[in-house]
Amino acid sequence: MAATPPPPPLHIVVFPWLAFGHMIPFLELSKRLARRGHAITFVSTPRNAGRLGAIPPAMSAHLRVVSLDLPAVDGLPEGAESTADVPPEKVGLLKKAFDGLAVCRN
Repeated sequence: MAATPPPPPLHIVVFPWLAFGHMIPFLELSKRLARRGHAITFVSTPRNAGRLGAIPPAMSAHLRVVSLDLPAVDGLPEGAESTADVPPEKVGLLKKAFDGLAVCRN
């Protein structure tokens, strides 16, 4: 009986909520999946991507970071790209900007 060929690698897009308690674990998961040969596109904002640090060169063939600018939302402080950048009462505005990314790309 012939051996079953391994399944082809996947292309996985990861777009975590804009809180470091979400971004850091999802980046770790992305790295683990990339080590297994899967192509990973990790989506974040420019500022958050910079704060998460560089992707190790050995992983760059399988893991890439794509930065998207948040759309402007009235009342959201300039430069706010994560929950660490806004007081709790403004997190709803951050969510509105995050949700606006889907509208901007369609």
